[in-house]
Amino acid sequence: MSSSAQDVVLHWFPGSPYCQKIIWILNYKKVDYMTVQINRLEPRPLRRPLDGGYRKTPILQIGNHIYCDTKSIIPALENQFPEPSLCPKLTTNPDVSSEALARGLTVWLDSHLFTAIFSQIPIQTFTTDVLKDRSELVGYQLDAKAMIAAAPFMKATILSEFRIAESILAEKTWVLDTDTPSLVDFSLAMMTFFCKNVAGEDWIQSKLKRLYEHMNRIMSVFTDTMQEARPQITEMEALEILKRHESDTLPRDFEVNDSTLPIELGQLVSVTPLDTGKIPAFGRLIRSTIDETVISHKNAEHNTTSIIHFPVTGFIVVPTKPQVN
Repeated sequence: MSSSAQDVVLHWFPGSPYCQKIIWILNYKKVDYMTVQINRLEPRPLRRPLDGGYRKTPILQIGNHIYCDTKSIIPALENQFPEPSLCPKLTTNPDVSSEALARGLTVWLDSHLFTAIFSQIPIQTFTTDVLKDRSELVGYQLDAKAMIAAAPFMKATILSEFRIAESILAEKTWVLDTDTPSLVDFSLAMMTFFCKNVAGEDWIQSKLKRLYEHMNRIMSVFTDTMQEARPQITEMEALEILKRHESDTLPRDFEVNDSTLPIELGQLVSVTPLDTGKIPAFGRLIRSTIDETVISHKNAEHNTTSIIHFPVTGFIVVPTKPQVN
């Protein structure tokens, strides 16, 4: 089925930097999409039929296919909505795509730099339920007093990490010296945007002027119609879209197992993030490649079947026993 015939739905909540990056990319690619604004906190019972247990945000729904983690969402968007590309050719070598470099730098940005910026979160404003939810997400009890005390000193770490990005950007318009922005430009701009929100715009402008200007360049390459024009639907309406597309056929070569994962297709598995949100998603393995794990998840309560995509990087897949919904 062509992408134009599909229903594209972003499940998100305001304030999430990773949601913001996907919004920028959707708008840059001029994708016709809808949004579901979910609760910031668990439980999210109407999302479980879609995600099989995966609790991080955002997720992207395209018909009955659910893409979890930006490392899965972005390749799906690039594949189904290829123009404008997030992997433009390098101007220094027009025969070479920027994809490998962009993906590699994005892994660093999403790990080391994001963790450093997270230290500036105004945790003193967290209510008890928010603190409990975020502690469960990261996998340990957040110590508000320790984070508040450390925040001023962590700014040195943030600046050191950002200086690396600044040196790579140098005087170029885009990080990889491409004619148009690549994935790493959106990833870096998201980090600057996140830091601006938690450390303050004045601090970013005074300490990281070049990256602040780069962020503004990214925000100028698309029209942000997030609040003004995007259709907003309910979680129940998203489930109806899922049901409507359940009869869609999979591509003929979809069900393959050419990875090194020692699990046969059709076996029940759990898929769990290795960093944060270490809550497993459950389903039957239907695709396993070097880049992607896909499971089929049935939900008895809502009588639905979703096809859930995960990146291989950053996740572990193991055999499991049947779960009760």
